[in-house]
Amino acid sequence: MEQVVKADDCIGPEVEKLVASFPNGGVLLLENVRFYKEKKKNEPKFAKKLASLANLHVSDAFGTAHRAHASIEGVTKFLKPFVFGFLLQKVG
Repeated sequence: MEQVVKADDCIGPEVEKLVASFPNGGVLLLENVRFYKEKKKNEPKFAKKLASLANLHVSDAFGTAHRAHASIEGVTKFLKPFVFGFLLQKVG
């Protein structure tokens, strides 16, 4: 059975603990990154913190794929592989 858990934040020690203890096949929903001003500024430290929580990055948000935000473009500098989802493949 898949486990779905929502975190209260998108970065920080509590989120790191959740990620470290999470079972394979589970889904961890992080709090929205929009609450951090570093997101829109594409700050590398913030992007690196986000990237440290994942194994890969899938971009499938056509309406935001062009934005140079930490959660979209910034994480790709620290997280490989970076791939496009089905929607972006379809329109690309």
